[in-house]
Amino acid sequence: MEIFSVRCKGCGAAVVYEAGSESLVCPYCGNRQEVPVSYERIEEIDLKAALQASIEQRASIPEHKVLSCSSCGAQIAYREARATCDFCGAEAVNEAALQSQPVRPQGVLPFGIDRKAAQEAFQRWLKSLWFAPSDLSRRARIDELRGVYLPIWTFDAEVWAHWQAIPGYYRTRTERYFDQQTRSWQSRTFTYTEWGAPVSGHHHDFFDDVLVSGLKSLPQRYLDGIGEFATTTDLRAYDPAYFLGWDVALPDKPLPEAWQEGQQRIYDMTAEACKRAIPGDTYRDFRMRLQLSNLKTKLAYVPIYILAYRYGGKPYRVVVHGRTGTVDGDRPISWLKVAAFVLLIAGIIALLAYLAQ
Repeated sequence: MEIFSVRCKGCGAAVVYEAGSESLVCPYCGNRQEVPVSYERIEEIDLKAALQASIEQRASIPEHKVLSCSSCGAQIAYREARATCDFCGAEAVNEAALQSQPVRPQGVLPFGIDRKAAQEAFQRWLKSLWFAPSDLSRRARIDELRGVYLPIWTFDAEVWAHWQAIPGYYRTRTERYFDQQTRSWQSRTFTYTEWGAPVSGHHHDFFDDVLVSGLKSLPQRYLDGIGEFATTTDLRAYDPAYFLGWDVALPDKPLPEAWQEGQQRIYDMTAEACKRAIPGDTYRDFRMRLQLSNLKTKLAYVPIYILAYRYGGKPYRVVVHGRTGTVDGDRPISWLKVAAFVLLIAGIIALLAYLAQ
């Protein structure tokens, strides 16, 4: 098994990558070594060819002994991407495991904030939560927040769409009616929808780096919740040096499955763009035909901090963006606090009603 490691030029100890510095740092003597940044253009792979290669190589990969987490479904195999040398204890990266993926990793977005900054962002998020249990900060321990390089698939596509729909226009009308109770004529105004003639149009767009999570155990909503990763501008050419000292998750979502999700995201975003072009206030009978071309893909790694904890017997998970510090995740609700808040609001309303008498 090929192991990648870098030694300190000062004392010979194993170095680790320091978040936000583009440097490898020795944890013992503090000596720094810059990671040579490659400015070569990251060439993406033709999607059709990658899909075929994925199918062929997936069939040829030998079966592994895999431990599967019964809680989140994450799989841990013996070809894990991070390893510790049994003889010297050095942090190392299993380069062979990373290169054995059906599509070779092509890019890395390095960590931009360190663990302390991520912990501070997590604490601010905890304090901002309404109706959170009082002991949540004790259960969700910030010292267990860990940095992980997450595999993601990116997809490029040129889109041509033809759409059609029936536009609707909101109209108001005032009418007079005879009120039987007051025995008098009254007027009232109501809103209705006037449907127009069918309309149609074309939409052309290009999607660059539509991101899909490469882990089945980390649903897409967590990535969407913490915001975008600047893969189109800040992505570095693949270099295992960025992984030194960090956990690396191997992708367990095959490219064909990831492309199904990516294709659906492209369809949804295109549909929203087409719907904005429909005149009027509303619409019905929307239809769209989509043609995709110039399809490209790549496998890259992006930085996140993640914390998994259990509360009340249920699993929860919090994710922190490894460059911006944006936090999103699951959290329990204290129904006692909710009930107390409802009673408080009801009491205020009752008091105001009493004073208004």
